[in-house]
Order: sequence, then structure tokens, then C-alpha cells
Amino acid sequence: MKRLVFVLLAILIAFGAFMTWQQLNGSSAVVSAADTQPDVSPDALASDPAAAMEPPPAGLDYDAIRALYGEDETVMRLADEELSWGEYSDWLCTTGKQVEDYFNQMYLYYGLAADWNASIGDDSGRSYAQYTVSETNSYLTRVLAIRALAAEMGLALDEEDLSRLDPEQIAVNIFGEGATVDQLAAALEQENHMTVASYRSMGAANALYDKIAAALYGENGENVDESEAVAWLEGQGYVSAGHILFMTIDPDTGDELDEAVVAEKKAQADAIVAELNGIADPQERLARFLELKAQYCEDGGKAAYPEGYTYTPGTMVSEFEETAAALAEYAVSEPVKTAYGYHVILRLPLSGDRLLYSAQGTPFTARQQLMSTHTAEALAAFEAEHPVTYAEGLEELDLTKYVG
Repeated sequence: MKRLVFVLLAILIAFGAFMTWQQLNGSSAVVSAADTQPDVSPDALASDPAAAMEPPPAGLDYDAIRALYGEDETVMRLADEELSWGEYSDWLCTTGKQVEDYFNQMYLYYGLAADWNASIGDDSGRSYAQYTVSETNSYLTRVLAIRALAAEMGLALDEEDLSRLDPEQIAVNIFGEGATVDQLAAALEQENHMTVASYRSMGAANALYDKIAAALYGENGENVDESEAVAWLEGQGYVSAGHILFMTIDPDTGDELDEAVVAEKKAQADAIVAELNGIADPQERLARFLELKAQYCEDGGKAAYPEGYTYTPGTMVSEFEETAAALAEYAVSEPVKTAYGYHVILRLPLSGDRLLYSAQGTPFTARQQLMSTHTAEALAAFEAEHPVTYAEGLEELDLTKYVG
């Protein structure tokens, strides 16, 4: 059975992250429950000697929390959008469950315990209880802003969206054929104290977010200006280069090849450099380079990176990076020897459409990154123009009264 994970809005967790809502039901979520826990080191918890080796704090009384307001009572408003206590309490309990899981992990692995009143250790000075409420408010404010802005722009979920958000389909996508909604509901309750309805609402918010982004900046950000995308890449330190690798080691064992074979490969690399440098037109040189790459390159990653590598410093071997950094666009290097073999490198111009990869291996482009960033900025501006209001007492909710 696949581990149940759920996707939060990337714009809440990290405004620079790009995602599509279709990842909601995939096996590789962008953000899982564990990713939303407060980033506190064991040293931070150990700063209070009395916390060490004490039992982890008691959990929240979720039944008491859910009884604070009526299930259908409106507790948040933003523009014309309203949020019920049922949806709010689902997310509050989910966030609280994540904090509890964090407490238990810290106790299990480090023998350390924290109290709900203890600081989470960041600059905000928030306690774990305050963190739980404030993160819930931040997330749900963004959900309401997405709904309100989408309505203002005339955007709505279509039949394809609704099909993907069908609880039966979500259950099958997570657990496999034959899975039931009851199975999904039980897993959500056990792992996250969440209902299927709230899980579905997250997917709906992500779908509307994507529609807003596409309406503002085009599908996959194609309306983002290329010069802005290149400027962003340059600001992040990205370099783009292709190479033709002649391996001088056995890819299976790592052993050096016979000297005669190595010499032959070096001669092939020299010949390719000479041929490419004999082509004056940069585009013709690139076209020929790609032909030769398809024929000779022994890099196992060439199928995954057909356009070459676009990377930040420290990603590639040092000899590769130093050589590529010194080349002008479309210039070709002399054969560069690394532990893998001889590389013929061609420096490529940066492009807003070239595939990049996150630390988790998720592909994205600079245009998509900027589309997500600008959409988040548009939502933040919308929130500023339409302040959220809360039911009486909700902003001051003290979760420490419901521990035990």
C-alpha cells in the first residue's frame, strides 16, 4: 500500500515552489505532512534541560476542539468567500497532528520532549500551540483568497477537475485498484485527523490556483517574458552546457579502460573539437554537436537531459564546471579530462524553457518558477486588499487549554 501523503499549496510552504494540482493524487507529492512540521533542531529542544528524557507532551483533545463552534458556522470570511468551522477545524486538527508527530519523533530518536508552550525556535517567537493556529490561519486565508480571486476572474473547476477530485478516484490513485472511500477516510482520520471533504478541498484549491496562474501567465508560464526568465536564472547562478562524453572507465566496475582504448577515445574527442570549431555559424555548430552527441556520447544521462545540463555551481564535477564557465555561448572546449573520461563541452545560452530539477528531482522551468512566484504575489496583494475576518475568539484560540 502506498504511504498516504497529501499535498499542501506550495505557495504557502515555499512561495518559489512550482507545482500542479494533479500531483495531489500521485505517489510523489511535492509536500508531505512531514514537510510542514516546524523546523526545530534537537539542540533547540535540548536548550531546556528539564525537557530531556521527559515523556512527550500529551496530545490535543480533538473532540473538544471540534465542539468549540458549530460544524456549519462561518468562522472566516475573505471578500465574498466564507469558511465553515468544519473545514477550519479539520485543518487545525491536521496541523496539530503533524506537530504531535514531530514531538513523538524527537522523543523516539533523541529522547527529547517539548511542551506546547515551548518556542519552536525561529525568529517569530511562536510556541508550538501558536504555530499550529497561525499556520492554519495562513493556509486557510490563502485558500479563501484563491477561491475569491478565481471567482472574480470568472474561473471555475471543469469536468476533468471534478473527475480527479472524485473521492473514489482519489482512493484508487493513492491505494490502487479496488480501494474504497471508506479506506481513504479511515487513513485520513488516523494519519491526519482530516475528512475526505477537506482533503478534496485542498485539491480544489490547487486546481483553482493553477487556473489563476494560467490565466495570468499562460500554460506553464509561456507568457512570462524570456528576458525576465533568463535574468532569474542568472541571478540563481545557473549555467547551461551540453557535452559529449567519451568514458575512460568501465561504467559497471569503475576500472580504467585499456590505455590504447583511452588513447583512441581522446583522438575521437580531438577530432570532434576540430570539426565543430570549423563551423562558423553558431546554430549550425549546435546542430552538428547534437548529431555527434547522439552518435558518440556515453553519458547515461543524455536521454534524460537531451538539451544538456542547466545547473548551479557545485552540481557537476569541478573540471566540467570550470571549463563551461569560461566558455562563451556556443563555444566548444578542448577535451576535458575528469574521473569519468573526456568531455567535449559546448556552452549553451540560458533559456526560460529549459528543464531544471528541484532537490527532490521535480522538473520545472524558469518560466514556471516565475509564474508561481508572480501568482503568489498576486494572491498576497489580493489578500491585502481583502483582509480576512474571523469569528469571535478564533484568532486568540489557546490550544494549550485542550491538551490531554
